[in-house]
Amino acid sequence: HIENSGKACALAQLWATRGAQAPSNFVYLTVSDGLGVGIVMGGELVRGQHNIAGEFGHVPLNIDGPRCGCGATGCWEAYVSNLATLSRYFGRDLRDRNTHDVIAMTIDDLIARARGGDAKALAALLSTARYLGLGLGSVVNAIDPAHVYIGGEITAAWDLIEATVRSALAERVLTRPAGATPITIVPPEQYPRLRGAAALVA
Repeated sequence: HIENSGKACALAQLWATRGAQAPSNFVYLTVSDGLGVGIVMGGELVRGQHNIAGEFGHVPLNIDGPRCGCGATGCWEAYVSNLATLSRYFGRDLRDRNTHDVIAMTIDDLIARARGGDAKALAALLSTARYLGLGLGSVVNAIDPAHVYIGGEITAAWDLIEATVRSALAERVLTRPAGATPITIVPPEQYPRLRGAAALVA
């Protein structure tokens, strides 16, 4: 069985809340090496005709933006992935093969620097947070979910970035209530991808 990370995480969330008073319509964003989005509508994972439903990570924020791993330019993923955030911090595209000296740094390291008073690290995180909220606005406008779940390493900085994410979201949604869509952070310790893989088989 094979599933992409966004859908696997959504499936894990659906499985974990089965039988509970949980929303039957929700979106799960996983921000890591890329940006995965899983959609659950009416209690069912949405896959689409060609299993590409929910690929909001490849909807462009700016067609003249940075090149994405998919080959297109300006995708939402190219602005919010871990590599995009680290590239922002170092001021150069870390996809360049000549930057192996800095790739060893992780998002966890960047968050630690931000908490330690590194203004440049905090600025990189807040920039990513703004792009995360802007893109999420499009998702909310398109799906109108009852709840949004967000996972990935950057969620360890949620206390630093939440206000920026929510402000950008409110900027883009069509109604005020949509801007207040509940957001829940799923910590990495819950292993949503692995739970999704288990749910897929079970």
